[in-house]
Amino acid sequence: MTDRTKIMLAAVAGALGGAVAGYLFLTRDGRELRDQLGPGLEDMIGRLQDLQTSVQHARGVADQSWSALRDITRESGRA
Repeated sequence: MTDRTKIMLAAVAGALGGAVAGYLFLTRDGRELRDQLGPGLEDMIGRLQDLQTSVQHARGVADQSWSALRDITRESGRA
């Protein structure tokens, strides 16, 4: 992809983003759409935060398990 193509794609993406933002923030229909999407987005953010907490917990448990396994294999190697 040439630099010219990248610049054109970035300009089109920026224009589309601006159009969407303008619609959502400057029109009555956009305001109503934001009001409808708001609770769903908040719920999704809460679920993603819960998932992040679960993944962090699972990672901690996995680290402890690997540590215990290393300790066991070291002890059995000395016996």
